[in-house]
Amino acid sequence: MIINKVIISLLHKVQCHSLILKMNMENSKRKISLIGKSKTCRRMLITMIGIILSVSAYSGNPFLPGNFADPCIITYKDTFYIYATTSVDATVWYSTDFKNWKLRTLNWPTSTHLRNMWAPAVIQGKDGRFYAYYSLKSQIYVGVADHPLGPFSNLLPDEAPFIKSREYFPPKIHSIDADCFIDDDGQAYLYWGSGWDFKDGVCAVGKLNDDMCSFKEVPVNITPKGYFEAPHVFKRDGKYYLMYSDGVYKDDTYKVRYAISDSPLGPFIEGKNSPILVSDTIRKVHGPGHNFTLKYKDEMYIVYHKHEYPLYNGSRQVCIDKMTFDKDSYINPVIPTEEDFVISVGRNENSKQVLPTTIIASSSLNANYRPNNAFDDSMGTLWLAQDSCDAFITISFREKKRVISCEPFFAEVRGAYNFQIDYQNEKGEWMVYYIGNNKDVEEWPITINKDVYTGAMRMNIKNADDNSRIGLWEWKIYAN
Repeated sequence: MIINKVIISLLHKVQCHSLILKMNMENSKRKISLIGKSKTCRRMLITMIGIILSVSAYSGNPFLPGNFADPCIITYKDTFYIYATTSVDATVWYSTDFKNWKLRTLNWPTSTHLRNMWAPAVIQGKDGRFYAYYSLKSQIYVGVADHPLGPFSNLLPDEAPFIKSREYFPPKIHSIDADCFIDDDGQAYLYWGSGWDFKDGVCAVGKLNDDMCSFKEVPVNITPKGYFEAPHVFKRDGKYYLMYSDGVYKDDTYKVRYAISDSPLGPFIEGKNSPILVSDTIRKVHGPGHNFTLKYKDEMYIVYHKHEYPLYNGSRQVCIDKMTFDKDSYINPVIPTEEDFVISVGRNENSKQVLPTTIIASSSLNANYRPNNAFDDSMGTLWLAQDSCDAFITISFREKKRVISCEPFFAEVRGAYNFQIDYQNEKGEWMVYYIGNNKDVEEWPITINKDVYTGAMRMNIKNADDNSRIGLWEWKIYAN
């Protein structure tokens, strides 16, 4: 693991050769034991480890909870923003440390009340504003805002679509999955297109006018080999890379391919190693695809979705992995990661998180959904109860803590759960910490701020008004 290498490097630098370091993982948590004769070295290393563990923020995979697909990621003023498909409305996740995320509902295109709200693509234009391209009812709409969190408004009057269903290249093209790319000279291009019945996908591209909602000239068909949907374009060393998905999104045939061109208008020729990201049973990767890219600290990353594991009703989750290139600038096969670190921004906004030593739940759906999953710092596992109501989870700490806040990530992140949290006071009595409904907030997870001194807490999930499954991805608790 990376953190082992860092600490070993520190050992050599301070010449603590008599010190033996042991690290292992239990419930996905780092446990460290130090053996050695030098008290000075031990004190120095413990201080160094404390600094490393308190300031570093590492993402695992998947790094977001719940059913979110077709991710688009952007950065603005040291904050990451992720837009993804939820089908029924528009949302955005945001984080400053790539570890602690908050989710909000966007005003637009949620306000249109149209079905099949898919595949958002957001980009900052050369005018500094943010343009959001959404697939709604098999048409493409475009909105604009002054900030990534909105509020957005439709660029065209009367909530009109920018690209109508099968407006270009009928009858095969499905007018969804837009992606906007702005070249070094400021010229913007819009790529889009899929197929019907999981075959004959079409990829179109058009030069955009400065208004970002009309074309300078008639769009062209640039469909490369193996293309079905989800185009995404980036530029590297003068070459244009078109990434796209192939297969069926709801099974393990879904995968990521790519092609390269000397022009943003093509022709695009499929690159070496394509497809570069495929299903991998050993790594619990099923149906990866519809990707975006992120350039951060001179590194390239691929952001994509894969199916929740174990498989559940087609639910998909967002992942990130490093993307590398060979000496000839072809993309290397992507190696999916799970628990190892992927991206670190060098800060952790919530470094006071504490973990329980005992965890008891009313029930577990099966062995895949154990209660300790709610405290393993992983968004790839969750606790699910068999109970349809009045499910509970009780925890205790090794020693009493000054708890200052907590954040429950429910099985359905925005689900309408009625729940109650209690804490045990110094007399051993259970006292109310919070009562509410998870739906009655403006962003998720709900942050509950209350200062109590306690050695145990419990949560009772009384029911879900929207029949969501009962459980938690994580229950994060913070203490002084």
